[in-house]
Amino acid sequence: MIGICPNCSIKLKEPPFNNRETNEVMITLIYRALIESGAKLKKINELGYCEVCKATLKDLKEQGKILKFSIIPNL
Repeated sequence: MIGICPNCSIKLKEPPFNNRETNEVMITLIYRALIESGAKLKKINELGYCEVCKATLKDLKEQGKILKFSIIPNL
């Protein structure tokens, strides 16, 4: 499977989880539904969370510290 969110690129199996969607099948279905409906995905810093997996900006930053990388996509 994909292992990351196609919108925000957070790793699905790595902490923090904080009530975000980690099921790859559900994420794929949500993402496909949004894309096929013609919706334009907003950037995470506009909403404060990912439209697909519901990861917050704080989750992305925390995971970046945990995984020791500093690139946070869609910012």
